[in-house]
Amino acid sequence: MKKLTIITLLLLSALSVSAQGYLSFYQLRDIVPQTQGLQPAFIPNNSITVSLPAANVGVMLQGDLKLQELLSRPDGQAELTLDFDLMNSVAQERNYLNLDVTSNLFHVGIKTKKGGYSFFANARATMDFVYGKDFIDFVANGNGNKIGQTIDFSDTRLRVEAYHEIGVGYARKFLGDRLTVGARAKLVTGIFHGSIEDGASATLTTNANDFSWQIATQNATANSAGLDFLFNSDDYESNELTDYIMSNDNQTIAFDFGAKFKALDWLEVEASISDLGSINWKEQVRNYNTADTVATFSGVQLEGLEDSGEVFKDSLENNFRSNETQLGFKTNLPSRMYLTASAYLTPDDRFSLTYFQTNALSDFPANYALSYNHKFDKFVVGVLGTYRGSNNEVNFGANLGTNFGPVQMYLAMDNVLVTSGPEQYSKADFRFGLNLMFGYKKWIKKDKVADLDAL
Repeated sequence: MKKLTIITLLLLSALSVSAQGYLSFYQLRDIVPQTQGLQPAFIPNNSITVSLPAANVGVMLQGDLKLQELLSRPDGQAELTLDFDLMNSVAQERNYLNLDVTSNLFHVGIKTKKGGYSFFANARATMDFVYGKDFIDFVANGNGNKIGQTIDFSDTRLRVEAYHEIGVGYARKFLGDRLTVGARAKLVTGIFHGSIEDGASATLTTNANDFSWQIATQNATANSAGLDFLFNSDDYESNELTDYIMSNDNQTIAFDFGAKFKALDWLEVEASISDLGSINWKEQVRNYNTADTVATFSGVQLEGLEDSGEVFKDSLENNFRSNETQLGFKTNLPSRMYLTASAYLTPDDRFSLTYFQTNALSDFPANYALSYNHKFDKFVVGVLGTYRGSNNEVNFGANLGTNFGPVQMYLAMDNVLVTSGPEQYSKADFRFGLNLMFGYKKWIKKDKVADLDAL
């Protein structure tokens, strides 16, 4: 039953996730060295950068439903409750949600006369889900609204992943500093993974005459790695999880590439793609499989998720053949692409239009941002508007990066309005960090730094 429970949770997960962009953070560019994770062609403006351990983090949560579209307060009750009927009334044909947690563990950057080197380590956790209108209608009403029809869960997709990476990067200027090209290579170690097999499908058809219902599944496999440490923690010694997280066989080499080109004195174009690679999951692998099945159950009209759970409990094991295997599998890293065009009104005033796309799951809609940044002597500030294609929502963000003395502080948000009315928005995010910066003035007044490119 445990196998079927895990499969059901994965196949019928109620939430979903879409593209994460950190679009405001991207606009801090050469001021903040951690932006090289989004665009490797960015070169910091100072000689040496050292990040403060555990002081550079980013969190992003965004979806198609606002908080006020998830919760309601029934008459006579003081507490808010999860309202599936409300969710169903505002759900779209395809719905997205995203969670991304990023921590820069360390970063060391060295600027040279024509470029710069970087050495870094990051930890990252993501969740990516998609669900359709049929799914949320079933959660709210069971099959009551679909008598004589088929409920299709096949567009439900889920991916949960955590990994860490350590690597080196290099960026260099060409063509009289008009062109900058950057690349990063990194060793990626997968820690946790959970996903539904590509091509998995499930449908529920209810007969209008006798209310019998037919469930059909195909390619119903849920793959996982490392999750057994969480589900069955009593089976392991306390140090086994730590050893697994630090080093295991779920490793790959991945790459980031980026370039920016000053086409005119006032126009600059940029392109980057990051996380190119795939993980062969070999260690702590579990596959939860259900054979392709078409099963018919005696007529029951399901009234909601709670009622349907009792029916499934009595019938699933007798009608569906399932097994657990430990076969390795391969997944591509969720690559990210940025395309940007920037117009400089002055050397310190920049307008930018940015396009962002991810392939974490197929058919994720793109995000767009229109931003303005002004650079002062010791810091840069910016504002932006973002548009998310999944729910046609517009957000307003801001960013700040400083160069006061040896300590740098930066903060970026894609949606600052969430701080005043979180229930009205479907996105909340921030990127914050502290770095030690040395040699900033040298690059403003004169170029007296060791040229490591010539070594």
